[in-house]
Amino acid sequence: MIKDTTTITLTMRERYIIAQALILGINELEKVPGALKELSNIMDMEYLLENQFSEMATPARFSINNTVKDVK
Repeated sequence: MIKDTTTITLTMRERYIIAQALILGINELEKVPGALKELSNIMDMEYLLENQFSEMATPARFSINNTVKDVK
């Protein structure tokens, strides 16, 4: 196995967009019924959100929640 030691530096804007994408992805995957729901993917996405993008999780959730309210 080749070990990749490349480090990618993301801007705050990029981290925010990824956090939003993770939240929206988690929300949609949770809607999938029964055995088709890929729980491991949801768990991995939640881990990434809370551990790799934690500083953007709250602002992204706030933005998504307010956008959904505005649309309804």
